[in-house]
Amino acid sequence: MEPIPSAPALPETAAKPRIFGRAMATIAVFLLAALLFSAGNIASYLGIVDIGDQLRLIDPDTKGSDDPEAIARFEQLAARLREVANILDDEALATFAQSSLDADTSTAIRALLESSGDQYARYFTKEELAEYQRMTRGEYYGIGIVLTARDELIRVLDVYPDSPAQEAGIKPDDILVAIDGVRKQWELSEATEAIHRDEGDQVTIIWMRDGQERTTPLTLRSVTVPNCTWELQGDVGYIRLYRYREGSAEEIRTAVTELEKLGAGGFILDVRDNPGGLLSQSIDVTSLFVERGTVVEIETKNRIERKQVSGKIATNKPLVYLVNSRSASASELVGAALQDHGRATIVGEKTFGKGTVQDMRELSFGGALKYTIAHYYSPDGVAIDGVGITPDIEVAPGAEDPQLAAALDALRAMIGTDGTIDTGGVVPAQTD
Repeated sequence: MEPIPSAPALPETAAKPRIFGRAMATIAVFLLAALLFSAGNIASYLGIVDIGDQLRLIDPDTKGSDDPEAIARFEQLAARLREVANILDDEALATFAQSSLDADTSTAIRALLESSGDQYARYFTKEELAEYQRMTRGEYYGIGIVLTARDELIRVLDVYPDSPAQEAGIKPDDILVAIDGVRKQWELSEATEAIHRDEGDQVTIIWMRDGQERTTPLTLRSVTVPNCTWELQGDVGYIRLYRYREGSAEEIRTAVTELEKLGAGGFILDVRDNPGGLLSQSIDVTSLFVERGTVVEIETKNRIERKQVSGKIATNKPLVYLVNSRSASASELVGAALQDHGRATIVGEKTFGKGTVQDMRELSFGGALKYTIAHYYSPDGVAIDGVGITPDIEVAPGAEDPQLAAALDALRAMIGTDGTIDTGGVVPAQTD
């Protein structure tokens, strides 16, 4: 075999450009900056997540401290990246374009987050962060439906007002049959992802009602998501909360006030499919129904803290808290507090089991980093993470919504003639 001929030498005045090496060195710097956020030099808290400084979960005396072992580890990682970059720069045929810096930054950060063992850690690009912020404000691009899985079928759980889906006549409990001509046994996450696309794009869905299939093309547009809806059902005030976002507690307080004016003798707070949200709002919502005591016990890296109720109670009338297997995080925190205080009857399915708190920091080069900062426990010190909350009355989902029917029955059994809680002579326990 003949030896591979060597490439002609470059003139000394025409030094080989070190594009690859410079770019990889820059990535290493960005990578270190993104992960050494404990130094506090590049990050500021985002208004969309107020569970860090505002609730003082991060000790100001330790937040800016340097971890020598962590710094040494990341310096070693940067050195290894530079070594590989120099080898490729000197000898490899491939070059490294500066235009791919953002993509490779994302790849590197996500690889490190995956190795951290934090299942909720996530890196948001600038574009992903903008979409996330829009959704936390109750805005998103879509067709305006919430899907759920029931009886091995994908069904419409809710339809947002003034949305493409509502205008097309789609209603709750309609069955999703096909998306863009694809008929299959859809998984819930798969169907949601298949419908999700950019503003102005079109999706064609086939849906079924009363055995009749209908084909509907829909154009995605900006949809405002209602966060809190309410109505009077006989003598019961029914309140639906979609997410614990900013202003949720005041929305519920308003709903309670208006429903009491209409004659509500008790309330159902429905948080089925509510994935959680702001820790501060979960404390404020609990405080609408619990007059005193602990709402949650929070364990961070450095300390354990018990958060107390805040604000003025909204009502002392009977309460049912309606949950399912997709009620998570802040939804579980509130449910656990209401259950420990004996303030509400929990109805539905065992909840998801997410007992951790995440914070989010904006990065100097765009995007943000989300990571776990604490575990939380019920007022009685019961763990929620990986366990969930077991309802007082367990009801499986099904046609005709047996969970809501059970909640209505439970609440009406508690409503006394004066509209206050009928405890059967048992005084609900108070937790300090």
